[in-house]
Amino acid sequence: MKFTQHLRHGLSTILILCFCNFSSAFQNLPPGFPKTEREKININTDWNFYLEKNQRDPIQFRGTDKDWEKVNLPHGLELFSNDLNGVKDDDRQLTFQRAVGWYSRTLTIEGTPDQKIFLEFEGVHQLTHLWVNGQLVGKHEVSGYTPFHFDITKYVKLGAKNTITVSADNRRYAHIPPDGHQLDFIKFGGLYRDVYLVKTNPMHISFPWEEGSAGVHLTTPAVTATNATITVKTHIKNESAVARPCTLLTRIIDADGRVVLRMQKHTTITAGGSHTFRQTGGITENLHLWSPANPYLYRVNSLVLEGGKAIDFVENPLGIRWFEFVRGEGFFLNGENIELVGANRHQAYPFIGDAVPNSLHWKDAYQMKQAGFNIVRLAHYPHDNAFIEACDRLGLLVFEEPPTWIGIGNEDWFANLEEAARRMIRNHRNHPSILMWGAAINHRGPVERLHYLCKEEDPYRPTASNGSPWTGPRNSGICDLYTPMDYQLMPIYDDEISFLCEHGSSPDALRNQTELSRSRASKNRVGVAVWTAHDYHSYKPNRQMYPRRVWSWYRVPNEPFYWYQSELLEQAVVHIADERVSKNGQVVVFSNCQEVQLYHNGKLVARQFPDVRPETQHVHHPSFTFDFDWKTGKLEAIGLRNGQEVQKHVLEKGGQAKRLKLIAEMDEQAFLANGSDIKMIRAMVLDEKGNLLRDARSLVTFSVEGAGRLIGEKLKDANPNEAYYGIASAMIQSSSQAGLIRIKASAEGLQSDELDIQTEAATTNYIAASANPIYDLVRERIDIGGNGQFLQFDWQAWTGGEDKTLKIGDGDGMLVREERIAPVHPSSGKGMTYSLKAFPGASIRVVESASDPLKWTTNWGQSSELAYLTMDGLETNDGQSILLKIQQLPKGIYRIRSWHHLSKAYKKVQDGYEIEVDDASSKRSVRSIRPTSGHYMEKKQPASCHFKLTSDGQNDISLLFKSTEKGIPMILNGIEIEGILP
Repeated sequence: MKFTQHLRHGLSTILILCFCNFSSAFQNLPPGFPKTEREKININTDWNFYLEKNQRDPIQFRGTDKDWEKVNLPHGLELFSNDLNGVKDDDRQLTFQRAVGWYSRTLTIEGTPDQKIFLEFEGVHQLTHLWVNGQLVGKHEVSGYTPFHFDITKYVKLGAKNTITVSADNRRYAHIPPDGHQLDFIKFGGLYRDVYLVKTNPMHISFPWEEGSAGVHLTTPAVTATNATITVKTHIKNESAVARPCTLLTRIIDADGRVVLRMQKHTTITAGGSHTFRQTGGITENLHLWSPANPYLYRVNSLVLEGGKAIDFVENPLGIRWFEFVRGEGFFLNGENIELVGANRHQAYPFIGDAVPNSLHWKDAYQMKQAGFNIVRLAHYPHDNAFIEACDRLGLLVFEEPPTWIGIGNEDWFANLEEAARRMIRNHRNHPSILMWGAAINHRGPVERLHYLCKEEDPYRPTASNGSPWTGPRNSGICDLYTPMDYQLMPIYDDEISFLCEHGSSPDALRNQTELSRSRASKNRVGVAVWTAHDYHSYKPNRQMYPRRVWSWYRVPNEPFYWYQSELLEQAVVHIADERVSKNGQVVVFSNCQEVQLYHNGKLVARQFPDVRPETQHVHHPSFTFDFDWKTGKLEAIGLRNGQEVQKHVLEKGGQAKRLKLIAEMDEQAFLANGSDIKMIRAMVLDEKGNLLRDARSLVTFSVEGAGRLIGEKLKDANPNEAYYGIASAMIQSSSQAGLIRIKASAEGLQSDELDIQTEAATTNYIAASANPIYDLVRERIDIGGNGQFLQFDWQAWTGGEDKTLKIGDGDGMLVREERIAPVHPSSGKGMTYSLKAFPGASIRVVESASDPLKWTTNWGQSSELAYLTMDGLETNDGQSILLKIQQLPKGIYRIRSWHHLSKAYKKVQDGYEIEVDDASSKRSVRSIRPTSGHYMEKKQPASCHFKLTSDGQNDISLLFKSTEKGIPMILNGIEIEGILP
C-alpha cells in the first residue's frame, strides 16, 4: 500500500538580506508579494454578546439593548469552573451550554459596487443564522466543527456602517453530528473560532469547501529523494455578467522566498461560469522533503490575472513527501521506516472550553513536539486551522476524523456527517501534516459511505477504521488501516496493518511502556497514540483530572511526559519521577542512558541498568526502579553513557512553603496584542531553598494590570487557582493595544511575586500578517560547448560560433592528434560572446589571457543528471586560465554557479581550481573547488562552485577561473546566473 502526497530553508541568510534591498511597491506587503483586490480582515474584536438561555423557535432576539456585553472572539457562551458551574448532566449533555449566543458587530465596509463581499467562519457551535442590516442572509447547520461562508454582497451598504448579527445556537439537534446520542466530551458553545470579512474581484478563486473541485488542490503524483512532480488544480469563478479572459500564474516558492517553479495558463471564463485550471510541473533541483525531523515547507502562490493586472490570489503550504504502509515492514516516510508515537487531543482549555485562540493551538502542538511525539490523533472532530498549521511547521503528523462518537443518527444526520467530512478534507487536504482520514464512527468501526467519500475527495491518503475490540469488527473492513483502541490489553490481530489509535496510561508510565512494547512486537503494528494528551471534561464518569495523562487540564506536564522524552528524544534525558510515582519504598527514574546512579544526600544508593520486564521487552528505554524509601532529603540521579556522566537531575523533599515564583510559557511565539492571544502563567510554590513543593495545594490569587486581562478574574477555580502538584496556573489574554502586562500572584502565608510581559502590535489584515517575500528570480542556465555539442535539457547553448580543428604532429610529419580550437585566441583580437536572454542587454565574453588557444573538450560516458552539460566544455592547457567578462548586467545581487568536470580521469586532484571575482563590491577570491574527474560518476553530481556577485549596472564584472595545481587543466562546462531585476 503506497500513498504519495503533497504534503520552507534554501538560500543563505546573506542572500535574503541582499534581496530585501528590492523593496515592494505596495505598502505593508513584503517584497514581491502580489497586491490584488482580495482582502481578508480578521473581525474578532469589538463584538456585542447576549446569552439567551430559554430560546424558543422561531429564532429571534429576545433581549434588550442593556443585555449586551462587549467580547472578543474566539468566545464561548460562558466561562465555567472546574465543576462545569455545578451543572448536573449526563453524557447526552442535555442542559450544559445548551443555549443560544447572540453576537453583533458594526462594520464600516469600503469597496466598489462590483466587488464580492463574504463573511467567513472557521467554526460555530452549532446551528448558525446570519443577519446583515436586519436582513436574514441564511443559516448553516452542517456541523459545529467545519468552516463555512456567506455571500453578503447584496446586503451591504458600501462606505457606511453595517450591522452584522449572528446567532450561535448550541442546543441539541438530532440532525447535526455528533449530537443525537451520548458524548465522551463537552460540546461547548459560541462563536469560538476566527471570523473574517473577505472581499474579492467577481472573478476569484473559490472557497475550498464549496465543492469537490473548489479552491486550490495540491497533489504530488510522483516523489523521489531528488525530484517531485506537482499537480495544482485551481477553481476560479467568474461572477460577472460578461465573459472575461483569465490567466492563472502558479508559483512554487521555497522557504527563503525563491520561486522554484512557475506555471501559467490562460482561458476565457463565461459569464456566471467557472473553470478549473490543471497545471503540472516539478522540482528537480535542491528538493527538500517534509518530515517530522525536517518539516520543510514550500508555498504555492496562486495568482489570477486579467489583461496583465493581478486581481486575486490565495496561498497554500506545500510539504513534499511520500509514504507507504508495507505489510511485514511497517510505515515508511520518504523511504525511511518510522514508528508513529503520539497522543489524542481534545481542543478544549480550562474556563474557556473550545474558544481557544491560535496561540494556545500552537502551544499544544509545541508541547507534543517537546515530548518527542510525531503524530496526533484529533478526537473526535475536525480541529482548528491554527492547530493544523502548527503541525505543518513543527513536524507532527495528523490523523483527523469527522465529528462522531458512538452515536448513529438518522439519514439527515448521516447526510450532515458526510458533508462535514467533505468540508474537513477540502479544508485541510493541502496540509503536509495530514496523514490519514477517519472513515468510521468512533467505537463502531468502519463506515463504507465515509470511506468512499474520503477516497472521492482525497484518493492519496489512507482511511482509518477507528474500531474497538469490544464493539466492532477486529479488522479494517473497507478502510485502508485497522485503527483500534485498547484499554484492556486485548488481542490485536496481525493479519493486517494497524495503528493503535487509543490506549491507556498510568502515572508511572508503565502502561504506556507496555502498549508501545506490544506495538513493536509486530511489524504490522505501525504505532500508538495514548488517550489522551490532556485531562478533559466530560459527563461520562471518571473523565476528570488524573496524573496519568501526559499533561494536566492546565497543560502542566505529568510524569509520563518525561518517560516519553526519554524514549523518543535523542538528547540525554534523566528525570526522577516525583511522589505521584516514587513512593511505597521505590524511586522511579526515566532515562535513555545506559546506566543511572542514584544518590541520596550525596550517598550512593545504587547504580543500575534499566528494569527488565516481559511486558516492556521491546521498549528502548524502560524505567529504572530503585528500592529506596524516600522520606526526606535530596535525590540526585546521574545518567551514564559508556561509563561517562552525560546528564543529571536533582529532586528534593521540600521544606516549609515560603514564596511564589511566576513564569510565563512563551513557547517560542510572540504575545500578540490582538485581543485574543492567551499565554499560560505558572505560579510555583517554593520553599526557602527554591524547591518546588509538589504536595502544595495553595490557593493562588492573580491580578493583572496593563495591556491584558486575567481569564476568569472572578470565576471559581480560576481565581484563586489551586496549585496542581505545586503549580497554580493563570490564563492571561492580551488587549488590542500593545503594551506591558504586570501580573501579580499571592497566597496566604507566602511571599508574593510579580512578572512583566510585553505584548507586540498585531494587525487585523490577515494577508499582511501572513505574507512572506516572493523573490521571482530570473535565471539563465548556459551549457558551453563547440558546434555539435550535446545540449543539456532546458539549458541554453553557447557554442561561440565557428571553431577549427588544429592538427598536431610529432615533428616528423606524423599526425598525433586533432584538437577543436575555440574561436578565442590572441591572434583573433576578439573573444567569444554570449548574449544573455534573461537579462536583456547583458552579455558574457570569454577573454583570452594566455599564449595558447582555448580548446573544446568532449567527455563521453557520463551518468549523472547533468551528463550532457559535462559532456563538453572549454578547456585550457596546463597552467592557463579562463577569464569571463560580464557586461551591462542590471544593478542588483546575483547568484552564480559554475560547473567543472575534467575530461580525463585524474587519480589525484589535490588543490583544484580557484575563482577570482572583481565586481562592484570588491576584488576577491571567492572559493577553491576540486573538480570531479573520470567518465563514470555513479550518479554523483559534477563539481560546481556557488558564489554571489554585485553589479552596479555600469561596470564590467570579471570572473577568472584558474587551476591551482600543475598538470590539471581548467575546464568550464557551464554557468548559471540568477537574480532579481529591479
